[in-house]
Amino acid sequence: MISMTFEPPAPPLTETAVDADRYTPPAAVRWGLREAAVGLLLFVAVIVGAGVLVATGVVEGSDLAQFVLSLLGYGVLAGVAVYASHRLGAGSLAKDFWLRLRPVDLAIGLGIGLLAKILSVVWGVIAIALFGLPEQQSNLVLSTDTVWLVINGVIVVAVVAPIVEELYLRGLVMQAVRNAVLRSGGRSQPAAESVQRAAVLVSIAVSALVFMGLHLYQSTDAALLTTLALGTLTLGVVNAMIVYLTGRLGAAIVAHMVFNGISVATLLLVGGA
Repeated sequence: MISMTFEPPAPPLTETAVDADRYTPPAAVRWGLREAAVGLLLFVAVIVGAGVLVATGVVEGSDLAQFVLSLLGYGVLAGVAVYASHRLGAGSLAKDFWLRLRPVDLAIGLGIGLLAKILSVVWGVIAIALFGLPEQQSNLVLSTDTVWLVINGVIVVAVVAPIVEELYLRGLVMQAVRNAVLRSGGRSQPAAESVQRAAVLVSIAVSALVFMGLHLYQSTDAALLTTLALGTLTLGVVNAMIVYLTGRLGAAIVAHMVFNGISVATLLLVGGA
């Protein structure tokens, strides 16, 4: 079960994850790139398998099927993260993947989410200017049934997806890449400051690119592909940076919720639902 540790207000951190000259991968952490890759491969397998079943007519593309797909996909990512933490790590999602929240993260996340969405709109305008108006304006398709609209459009997209994706991508994947860079070549720890900085930059880039890649299958044309790519890449980079600056996933999760929530609300307004 995934639970987020709530931290009461506290003085500013005296040492954050970007204090490059002091960070050492915890000795208890034995999870890494292997677990990150396994979770991603399983997630892709679920998506591809579902696509094949729908394309061949074995399964109807219904609201229920979309919900089951979401359960399987996000269940895989969450399950791998929990397994990695409890069997190969410190036994706590807060300690292993920084799944923590402070009240200030609500304000930080709101600001980041709004900024990322504004930039996403700008990317969309540029994409339309380059490729023309896309047939499909969004990667989201909301149900006309109120119950399924709430389940798939609000609960899954605006709540479950942000928590699980940030836990996996900015938690497991990003930290696995960072630790791998720091430990490469059998370096003594803590590594040199230049290596520490490189580890942070590489891990930010990898987590953001993977985040972008996992959303591109939802595109149907060049304009939507460009908008999705730049929008998710922007959110991925900014969220990764704020995670390192705060040492918590809280603000990134809130930003992701705001980003997705605006998309859902916009579709509802435009569609008159």
